[in-house]
Amino acid sequence: MSPAEPHHPVRADGIDARHRLLFAGLALFAEHGFEKTSVRALAKAAQVNLGAISYYFGDKEGLYRALFTDPSICGVPEDLVAFADPGRPLLEALRMFYVDFLAPLKRGDEVRMVMKLHFREMAEPTGAWAGAVDTEIRPQFEALLRLLVRELGMKRADLDLHRLALSIAGLGVHFFAFHDGVQTLSPSVLATPRAIDTLAERLAGYAVSMVEGERARRAAGRTED
Repeated sequence: MSPAEPHHPVRADGIDARHRLLFAGLALFAEHGFEKTSVRALAKAAQVNLGAISYYFGDKEGLYRALFTDPSICGVPEDLVAFADPGRPLLEALRMFYVDFLAPLKRGDEVRMVMKLHFREMAEPTGAWAGAVDTEIRPQFEALLRLLVRELGMKRADLDLHRLALSIAGLGVHFFAFHDGVQTLSPSVLATPRAIDTLAERLAGYAVSMVEGERARRAAGRTED
């Protein structure tokens, strides 16, 4: 650190400085991308000294990757697959799935920055998204497949069950990917935490109908590769 650089005190437990770095990183990376965001700009925005980034995250890349996995940013539940516990009724399991899935929407404007960051990562990939898929998204998807296998009395998931699982997850993804559109067309749907919980309940009901439709299709002997 140069003599001219101001030193900002960091709390002994590191929580305050770490959180400030995460949210500064979210704003700057979402706006400018990974390559065009400097360590100095991150430290200045978070009001910490330069060494705090390496102390808490190792380097700029570590901070960037944390934005895709840290619960304070992405809202990942403690138990990613609890919704699929054996014996849990289908409607209850799917309601739990959507409650956890939609929880980040309760953070209001912050979700716009998260989505902007994710879209930028897709356009300018660094590999951070692939890591999040393996550690968070894939376990949830596989748990959803296990739930559907049990519900439909199958031995294993076939391609049609993958289609169904992706469609069920897609109901929730829509409210992130089309967040601004939802706010324009029907803002009350996401207006309050209670409204988002109601949305989760409704999506669970819609998803049950999708499962029943697949059950009926299979009973009629209509299967495809």
